[in-house]
Amino acid sequence: MHRTLGIDLGTTNSVMAWIKDGEPEVIATAPEESGTPSVLGLSGDGTLLVGREALNWLERDASRVIATVKRLMGRQFKDPKVRQAVLRMGQGGPEITEGPDGGILIRLGDHDYTPVQISAIILRRLKRDAEERLGTEFTRAVITAPAYFGERQIAATREAGRLAGFHVVRVLMEPTSAALAHGLGRAHDADQATVLVYDLGGGTFDVSILTLMPGFVDVLGVGGDNLLGGTDFDGSLADHLQGLLNERSPGHEPLPGDASKIRKAAEHAKIRLSAASSTEVIVSPLGESGAVLSETVDRKHFENLIAERIEETVDLTRRTVTEASLLPEDINQVLLVGGSSAIPLVAERLAELFGREKLRTDVDPMTCVALGAAVQSALVDTLDCPDCRATCPLDADTCSDCATPLVGTPTVECPACHVPAPENTGSCPVCASDLSALSAQRPAPPAPSVCGECGEENGPDAMECDLCGARLRDSGGLKCPSCAFVNQPGLAWCSLCNAELPVAAPSDVTPRPIGIRTSNGSLVVLVEAGTRYPTEQPIRHDFQLTANPGDMLEIALHEGDLQPAERNDLCGVSMYELPEGSTGTKALTIAVHLDGDRSIRLETRLDGSSFTPAVFRRNPLPPEFRRRARETHGRFQTFLADWRHELTPAESAVLAETATALEQVVRGEAPGRSLDTLLEDADVLLERQQSVRWATALAYRYPHHVAELMPDEDLEAMLRHRSALKSMREAADFDRGHKIAEEVLSIRRRLGEDLYKVMSALAFASHNGVNAALQQRIQQTGDMLTEAARQGDLARVDAAKSRITDLYADMRREQAEFRAPERRTVRPEKPAR
Repeated sequence: MHRTLGIDLGTTNSVMAWIKDGEPEVIATAPEESGTPSVLGLSGDGTLLVGREALNWLERDASRVIATVKRLMGRQFKDPKVRQAVLRMGQGGPEITEGPDGGILIRLGDHDYTPVQISAIILRRLKRDAEERLGTEFTRAVITAPAYFGERQIAATREAGRLAGFHVVRVLMEPTSAALAHGLGRAHDADQATVLVYDLGGGTFDVSILTLMPGFVDVLGVGGDNLLGGTDFDGSLADHLQGLLNERSPGHEPLPGDASKIRKAAEHAKIRLSAASSTEVIVSPLGESGAVLSETVDRKHFENLIAERIEETVDLTRRTVTEASLLPEDINQVLLVGGSSAIPLVAERLAELFGREKLRTDVDPMTCVALGAAVQSALVDTLDCPDCRATCPLDADTCSDCATPLVGTPTVECPACHVPAPENTGSCPVCASDLSALSAQRPAPPAPSVCGECGEENGPDAMECDLCGARLRDSGGLKCPSCAFVNQPGLAWCSLCNAELPVAAPSDVTPRPIGIRTSNGSLVVLVEAGTRYPTEQPIRHDFQLTANPGDMLEIALHEGDLQPAERNDLCGVSMYELPEGSTGTKALTIAVHLDGDRSIRLETRLDGSSFTPAVFRRNPLPPEFRRRARETHGRFQTFLADWRHELTPAESAVLAETATALEQVVRGEAPGRSLDTLLEDADVLLERQQSVRWATALAYRYPHHVAELMPDEDLEAMLRHRSALKSMREAADFDRGHKIAEEVLSIRRRLGEDLYKVMSALAFASHNGVNAALQQRIQQTGDMLTEAARQGDLARVDAAKSRITDLYADMRREQAEFRAPERRTVRPEKPAR
């Protein structure tokens, strides 16, 4: 049985937990330390520093250390919240710039990293630490994220887990995770309770309202701010201390590491002030002069510095209660989660709102999210294939439908920049170092399991003794509170005594609305904020569509509630070619279904005819890449629609495969390779296909229409190339076909522009491509040309060629006047009332 690691991937600290003997247990990474600082750095010689090592390096060279990277996950560089997050990081940190895709790049040493890559390195270290400490391999993970994370931030979290070598079973909302840990600790016969989870972490604030009862967890509402947390309080106090230093040390010239020293001292003072009324802050030496910062900070003054931001969390809490159609008195318990929830002002303000007796102080705010993630790992009863969405059993290594791995891919670490990559990757995606010779470290093969009851030797993967039936290893399921039996994962009822377990797999709710872009650019909401998922029934909406056959229907989903639609985050786009009979205004029905992973399944029906369902999955790709993929996909769709009757089956299959890969990116699925490579390969493929198709036409038309006017060697070459191109196209060998096409085009250039015009005019006339009168004149002149060429009358040949060239000009003017109806992109319209 594959084991699953529960990970609270925090802004300031990350905590791991697993299920041991039926109960969640935190995995300590160091003596007296339950968590690992979510900090990554590089020493002067390029050595990788993770956690406490990186934190200690801050004072030496803050430019080579990145902290609070979680705030940058899944965001665009131009996002105003990114600028806020960077400003709050303080001075002296690494350079943060815009990537070529509009995303974020963080400069550490000689390399630029994305926030996903930074998080993947941290997660890979956590994975290694857990495996080394416990001697157990973790191939799967439940990773937590703030409840107010958007689709792209969730996608970035999942992608970081994948790069770290996990199959991410679920990205679980942090307040829900904390409630799971809380629910497991409640008496199994406790009454139903409405619990508000106030989660004030290092970098984010979330508030969730849940219903807890034996065997049931339900989310009623969520709210929050994913750019508000304890690091902001550290910054406020650090700014205050810096101001005092400047006042008392005129002419003070700071050194690069001073800001980090003061901020670190401010963080420690914040923690001490949760238990003391005042604290001493001493930092030295500072600046060129070796100045000493020595101040006494009292709790009241600190609370005044942060009061406005604490009040923001209270206002968000009050709003979330109201939006859930509740009153403060309807809340039975308030669960305080996150290190910054220990600030006394937090409890004071919440007590004023809900009553002090409702505040829970017996739950560890630093570890309960990780413990809940471990509980969730024991509640998962099936796995969703990340590719085809098939439902698979827990013990499956691969999807039975499409063979996609359901366990993490073994990874290697780039020796130059430390970014993890799947084993057998050719080159590092960051620094292009050769990784082909590297092998992933694998745990030693498990030894046979010896039964402690009867001494029988069983196979290494056996869960129960073949002889006496005793349990041999921990399966990762929950312990029954009634009979203490440890169950298999995924069970909500004890398999021994049939008692209901204290908690069950929770449903969740969407933090923001999901809508569709309509024909006038406005957003029409399909899924309201606070909608519970997975949805039991599809959510249906009626639209109308005004279009013509051949037009492309665009379904673009956005997350948010801003107008126009493009101001919101793009979830994905699906394109459909409209069938015959689509002329005019038709009824359009769109049905939306959210699965347990908040992936969006879209079904579209036009006037009774259904399109292929589209699945929009979370995707860390930024909108700029999505736009490029969408444009390239549109060119493929148009080419396939225009030339489908001239393509060989092999050509159609290759083009359709690439078009599908592009469509998956547009819909929200991460590509199996670099998107830059995918787009570049797609452009090259389309260019070569067009080149081969055009060369095939030339290789047929020249010998067929103007053979008498061609040199023998060119005629023979054209005939030879025509045969070769036919073979290449039947095999869809575009590389070789492109080389032959280049030779055909070289002959075309050598034969000259006049002969090309003669050939083109005769070809169009033979296929009824011009009006009847012009067609007759071209064909008559062509017959004269053929006769003159056979007789060797060069003067008549030149005269006929000149005449056909003039007729070619007439033909081009006629074609310019007649244009085929333009293929338009159309979008849904709200029906008239």
